[in-house]
Amino acid sequence: MKLWINNLPPHKSDEDVRAFVRKYTRIEISAMTRIDDDGASPGVLLEIAGASGVMLVGMQNRLHRMYWEQRALAVQVMSFADRG
Repeated sequence: MKLWINNLPPHKSDEDVRAFVRKYTRIEISAMTRIDDDGASPGVLLEIAGASGVMLVGMQNRLHRMYWEQRALAVQVMSFADRG
């Protein structure tokens, strides 16, 4: 499972995103993938090492609809089934 954050301010760096998430959740990001980085509402897909579904839902609840530089963030827990 991963955490998807959309509608980020376009000029924010990976470190800015990491610092923002850390500030409001006290959680460290293991890996980050940029999504639609050149679009109108850039996003990131975050991996948190050892995170449980409950932890990710807590992060989603904390960050969803939070404003960052006049942009309401959209946050969703993403579940990926094994396709073996």
